[in-house]
Amino acid sequence: MAQEITIREVPEDVYARLSARAALQQKSLEEYLQEELRRMAQPSPNEEWVRRVRKLKERQPFRVTAEEIIEARDADRK
Repeated sequence: MAQEITIREVPEDVYARLSARAALQQKSLEEYLQEELRRMAQPSPNEEWVRRVRKLKERQPFRVTAEEIIEARDADRK
């Protein structure tokens, strides 16, 4: 079921810019804001990447110490 959101005290200049953007796309302000909210609610590519890394980490739980990382880094520099 759809939910309603009320936003109070929107500054006039913000309201005007949003209305203008909606008009440029030949949409009502409500339609425009619904699309923007859907877009904002999509997982970001970074969030998806972090989720996948966490899943992989759960499957292969091994630890590498900072010292091991530095040692491997320095070995490549020699």
